Amino acid sequence: MIGFQRLSHTINTSCRSQSRYAAAVINFSASSVDRQQHPQHQPINFGTKWFSSTTTSGRKLETTKDESTPLAPQQNFSSHAPDGPVDYGYANPDPRFFESKPTIAYAKSMPYDFCGMRHEQILQLSVEGDFGARREALVRNVMAVDSVEYEEAVRMVNKMWKFNQGSMNIHHLPYKVGFGAAVTGGFASFPLIFDRNIVTWFNEHYVTTDVPPPVDLETYLEVAIWSWNWMEPVCGQVSFVLLVMQFARSQMVNMGIKPFGNRMKAIRSGNLVKEYPQYNSLFVKWFSEGDTLYGAKK
Repeated sequence: MIGFQRLSHTINTSCRSQSRYAAAVINFSASSVDRQQHPQHQPINFGTKWFSSTTTSGRKLETTKDESTPLAPQQNFSSHAPDGPVDYGYANPDPRFFESKPTIAYAKSMPYDFCGMRHEQILQLSVEGDFGARREALVRNVMAVDSVEYEEAVRMVNKMWKFNQGSMNIHHLPYKVGFGAAVTGGFASFPLIFDRNIVTWFNEHYVTTDVPPPVDLETYLEVAIWSWNWMEPVCGQVSFVLLVMQFARSQMVNMGIKPFGNRMKAIRSGNLVKEYPQYNSLFVKWFSEGDTLYGAKK
């Protein structure tokens, strides 16, 4: 009897719990429907200027075929009028494209150099590390600060480039020494291992080990087997040192410690900023750090 009473109590409790759960689900769904709104794309204000490609002022919002509620504008930045027929943005229909392909007029409007790009594009490429874009950003900063035309600003940037290149030869001296040592050691290892005459001379002056009989030195590989007895420790040790140094450098980077090259770039950029304090320090640093001894565009 007691068992039947407990079973009945359990069934009643379970039914009440399921009823409360179902009511809660219905209320939550109703409140969620009431709270649902169409996505709103708000323009973002970057201080003094709104960045936009097209505008929605004076234009009715689009509606779908099955809905009467207007859709939000497609543009994320919508506050100023387009600059012209080749303004960068997305509109539907877009006269710059025909069947998902650019038109001839739009293709002709593509800039062919950094000087034809917009500020936003120059800044984007500068952040990504392109030296040409960083140079163009500095040229435009010189134009704004000195109120000069583009050609005069280019001459000033070339003057800054020469100043930045002045100490670069000294800063690159360790790289030149390392490059020369690596190339010399790599090419010198071939005769020191495979050439019989050089191996014999090296053994007489620096190793003084037993010389195999002539029958065992008839080929390059037989000579290499003999010379490898003392060349293996040297080559292996050099390789191990380079390996652990590379590992140590990666740990320095993980800890935020600048290796030699980055430190020299910081010194050069700091000197350039001090020499030309009237210009924007960020653009000057970008220009200095992106400059290289060989290959940089003047």
